[in-house]
Amino acid sequence: MMLQYRIEYAVAAALLGLCRVLPERAICALFRGIARPLFHLMGSRKKLCLRNLEIAFPEKSPAERRKLARKSYLNLAENMALNTLIMANRISNERLMQIVETDDWHKIDHYLASPDKGFLAITGHVGNWEILSQYAALRLGRPMHVIARKSNNPLLEQRIIRPLRERFGVEVFYKKNALMHIMKAINKGRICGLLIDQRLKPSAGGIMVDFFGKPAPATGSSALLQIRFGVTVQPAFMVKTAYQKYRLVIGDPIPWTDNGKPLEEQVTELTRIHQQAIEEAIRQYPDQWFWMHNRWALPKKGGA
Repeated sequence: MMLQYRIEYAVAAALLGLCRVLPERAICALFRGIARPLFHLMGSRKKLCLRNLEIAFPEKSPAERRKLARKSYLNLAENMALNTLIMANRISNERLMQIVETDDWHKIDHYLASPDKGFLAITGHVGNWEILSQYAALRLGRPMHVIARKSNNPLLEQRIIRPLRERFGVEVFYKKNALMHIMKAINKGRICGLLIDQRLKPSAGGIMVDFFGKPAPATGSSALLQIRFGVTVQPAFMVKTAYQKYRLVIGDPIPWTDNGKPLEEQVTELTRIHQQAIEEAIRQYPDQWFWMHNRWALPKKGGA
């Protein structure tokens, strides 16, 4: 096994061990303290973050975009601090239920009334996406499935990342054969969660659709499932409202009717609608999205 993997795991394990003994506020301060210099030291990532914000919010001043970029780093740090506390077994089931509030639970009444048919929740890297599925699985009292990309580091994946995702009854599907796994789970009456806001190369099946007014390669998986198999699709986000306080925001099911066009065209149209749901959430909580990701496949030369 690569030495790099062992070193990365050793650092993560040491940090996790430290978080088992430090006061909670100190853990949050530690993560925020790491995030601040990272914003300045990781020059290429900082430039990408600011370039992305310029694309999304051209009307904002450079100072405003810089402030949003810094806040996105700090919000990510606070989310990671909470997730680390969960991994350290310092957040009980009861505590997680208290951390999250929602006024939208009634929007999945259709699912609760028909437990033999599941649905697909689409979301993005807004707020704390990791605890979204954990809270839902815990409150529902039945398994929930998420589709995830396997970490390049198998030690981190097996010993840290996957246990975090499965802590409250979440079952992980990796991207290989993901559509088949989603359909099987939904037909068993399960909820599946899918992050759809990351770049997917056209060579890997990505579809070019507008995102903040600029074409970006996106996954069409959720649209394909909705069109071909009639899967119910709803957006959902776990946004931060205060220190260790979150709100689950659930949108209405996204409607779609066969318009007679070729399947490929319909998938592109519905993919654009699904991406718009993500964009609307980001516009509402712009400091809580993962702006460090190269969403628009910007070239490295000249600002990315």
